[in-house]
Amino acid sequence: MVLAIAIAKRKATTTTSTARSINRSWKQSPIRLMRKAFSDKVNDPSILLREVMRNVAQPVAVAVTSVPSTSTLYGKSKYHGATLTSFTSLTLYPFPLVAFSLRLPSRMADCLRPFRTHIDHNHPSSSYTSSSKTTKQNTNIDQIQIPNTIKGITLPPKSELPWPLSKLPMPEQPPEWAKSLFEQIPNPLIDQTTSNPLNPTSSSSSSIPTTENSADTTTIPFNQHPTPLTISLLSKSNESIADSLSLPSNNHSSIFNLPNTWINKNENENHPPSLKNSLGSLKCEIVGSVLLKNLCGSALTSSNTLTNGNGSGSGEGSELFICRVIDVDIPSIISENNDNTLKDHHQPLLHWRRKYVGIKDD
Repeated sequence: MVLAIAIAKRKATTTTSTARSINRSWKQSPIRLMRKAFSDKVNDPSILLREVMRNVAQPVAVAVTSVPSTSTLYGKSKYHGATLTSFTSLTLYPFPLVAFSLRLPSRMADCLRPFRTHIDHNHPSSSYTSSSKTTKQNTNIDQIQIPNTIKGITLPPKSELPWPLSKLPMPEQPPEWAKSLFEQIPNPLIDQTTSNPLNPTSSSSSSIPTTENSADTTTIPFNQHPTPLTISLLSKSNESIADSLSLPSNNHSSIFNLPNTWINKNENENHPPSLKNSLGSLKCEIVGSVLLKNLCGSALTSSNTLTNGNGSGSGEGSELFICRVIDVDIPSIISENNDNTLKDHHQPLLHWRRKYVGIKDD
């Protein structure tokens, strides 16, 4: 009798242990882990924004700039380009401004430097060798005291703003990246030959904007020779070029040597060529750039921090480039066209649901 009871208890213990083992293995199964990971991301605003924006058709543009002599790409190709799906117009007055962002690390972003308006650009981390070498050379450039004869726009504190702006929920002092950016934009209301009355530290001889970042202060000179670039607004017939320039490459010479593809009216000009059969091209100069990962600062919530650490938001983020448009070229075949039927070189190229599409005029 005692032996039977002992055997029964042993069987019960074995059954319980087996059940716990099965339950433990089920909790650690790949399917369950995938479901848990997916549930953690289902409320991620970055993923949700990406999903909803895929349903919105975005215009496609191509930006082309000259390869600087400080870049390791120098000598391989005269120009470097990138396909933009984040291109947008910012304002028309007092200066026409456009903007686009590049995900870092980016060879195109490296070519658009040494122009810098943010302190963190002095020490960018990049997986590309070109970025690290360019950074060392440009850091030396940034340390040179270059006279600034252009009086920029000074952002006032909140208390000096007129009503109702002074009542808005924002910090008293503008963020440093905004101060640095606006100091590079010439103020049309101030005589550039005299001192800036809004900035008591400026003088008629020199004025060097500075940027502070908690631990240290770095002098960032005004770039007297803005980086030129050409932005072509693509038509449906430019789809192959958009595909080619969207791929990572350190040598675009074969693309820019294609026959009957590029327009370079005057090779002596600083501005790179534009695309043929495009809807139009913009001759631009870089006004400023901002590292977008630094905009939120301490406002990041715990969920944002978790996303940036483990999700799609990890890495260096993106860099926003703001450009001033100094000239616009509109092909006469488009401006004089009165036909309602849109041909391939008249249709704008759009990026929609992860593919290139055109429009059909009914």
